[in-house]
Amino acid sequence: MFLSKKLLVSIVLCTILIIVGITCVKNCTTVEPKVNFAVFDDIHYNITIAPDLSNRIDTALYPRALSDVAIVNGFIDAFYPEIVTYDLSKQKEGQRKTGQKDVLRIDFINQKMGGDYVRADMELNLDRYGKNQAERIQYLTNQSVENLNQDQQKFKRAYNKLNDAAVNQNVKADVWSYFKNGIKSSLVDNNIDSVINKKQNSISRSFACNVLVLFTDGYIEAGLYGKQNCERNKCYFLDSKRVADFRTAFKKSGSSDIKAFFQQEEYGIIPVENPLLKNLNVLVMEMYDRSIDASGKATHHPSDWEILQLFWDDWLTKSDVKSHRLLSTASSQQEAIRHAQDFLRSRPIE
Repeated sequence: MFLSKKLLVSIVLCTILIIVGITCVKNCTTVEPKVNFAVFDDIHYNITIAPDLSNRIDTALYPRALSDVAIVNGFIDAFYPEIVTYDLSKQKEGQRKTGQKDVLRIDFINQKMGGDYVRADMELNLDRYGKNQAERIQYLTNQSVENLNQDQQKFKRAYNKLNDAAVNQNVKADVWSYFKNGIKSSLVDNNIDSVINKKQNSISRSFACNVLVLFTDGYIEAGLYGKQNCERNKCYFLDSKRVADFRTAFKKSGSSDIKAFFQQEEYGIIPVENPLLKNLNVLVMEMYDRSIDASGKATHHPSDWEILQLFWDDWLTKSDVKSHRLLSTASSQQEAIRHAQDFLRSRPIE
């Protein structure tokens, strides 16, 4: 039986197409269309207040308009609703109404002091309620046996007791070592809970905005000390003498740009190596200018405050903290908490 030439060509073409088709099924990957997912962030505040309980809290030595106790009380009072309901992702007040995991706690720069106090007495923790929003609401609105008002009062009493005890003790506060070893994973929450909703093409993420609120005068005078703990113009400490020596060197240089002089001469505090700092926002409060006299007049130029800012900005940046802000002494509780809330509400999300 002889096949026509036209029929033979058709059979050959069909065979080739079948082979190519099989090969494509085996070797070719299907390119699915890209889907743009909407991202919804639920950000809770994980706030640690770490007070420098050295002689800076002695108002006879360093008079201030505001005590640490007043500032801590302000944070406690602002916890709900101001902090807990603020939506950082949308930068709107009163928008977070469910699933809040916010935490406010006290930590000790001098770790030896921690054993003398019940840490749970100085903590407000909404994370303990998990997904049980009904219990969380009852707690926040003081409708349960254990409630927010009760814990707020306990927090205030415990911190006031801590502060009073520290005034009567010679407590050292090694701020550099605290950044190096005191800031641990228990204080920095790096977990991200993500849920993908394919039907709605969305991703819901829940994670913490980690914040350290540090009360200090800005002079790092405990811990490693002396010339043997310096690398040229960088040291582990920053005492009044270093501040004064920097001011003298700057004036002798004839330079008119203090920041340029600082960088050119490689001044600074030796940076800390702690990977947890990458996800930690640091607010330094109550930095105290010792070059200001009792009447409020500057006794030196540049002032201690100007010099402290140079050293601290450089130190925190090179220690790779996520973000930071430096604040001098506040004149009222209202002013201090307003600045603190402004910091909390303007933190970078990613």
